[in-house]
Amino acid sequence: MVKQEDKRIRRTKKLLRQALTQLMQQKDFQSITVTDVVREADINRGTFYAHYRDVYDLRGQIESEMVADFRSMIAGLRPSEAATLQPVVARAMDYLEENREIVTALIRVSAAEGFRQKMISVLEECRLDVIPHRSMEDIYIARFLATGIIGMLEKWITEPQPIPKREMTALMTQILSLLLSPIGSHSN
Repeated sequence: MVKQEDKRIRRTKKLLRQALTQLMQQKDFQSITVTDVVREADINRGTFYAHYRDVYDLRGQIESEMVADFRSMIAGLRPSEAATLQPVVARAMDYLEENREIVTALIRVSAAEGFRQKMISVLEECRLDVIPHRSMEDIYIARFLATGIIGMLEKWITEPQPIPKREMTALMTQILSLLLSPIGSHSN
C-alpha cells in the first residue's frame, strides 16, 4: 500500500513540475500563481499545498533536485583518470536534453540564487576539490571556468538548432578536462 502512495506522489509532483514548466514558457515566473499551476496540472489546491508552500517552493525543489542530480553525476569524476570524464559528460548532456524544457525555463528566471548560479557553484566546487592547497587565484580561475562552461551549456540548451549533442559532448569533455586538471591551476 505504501508503494502505491509513493507512486501517486511521484505522479502528482511530475504533473506539477510539467505544469510549472509549461507556464514558465508562456509568462514571467513572477506572475505565475498557485491557481495557474493547479489549473494547468488539473489537480486541487490542497494537493499542491500538501507538497509545496508556494510556486517559489515548487521551483526551488525542482532546482534542488536537478542540482543534486548533477552533483551525483560528477561525483564519479577522478581528475587523474581522463577516461571517467567522457561518460560523465555524455550522461550530463543526455540529462540536459531529456529535461530541455524545464532547464530552459529555469535558466530564464533571473534570481540571485537561481538555477544558473547553483550550477556554477557545483562546477566551481568540483574544480576547487581537485586543488589541495588553493590560492586566491585558484578561486578566481574556478569561477571563470565554471561560468564559461555553464554559459556554453546554456547556449546549447536554449538554441533552437544547437550543434549536435555528440559534438557538444566532445567539446565539453575537452574543456572540462582543463577544469578538472590540477595542472590547469595557476601553478604552471
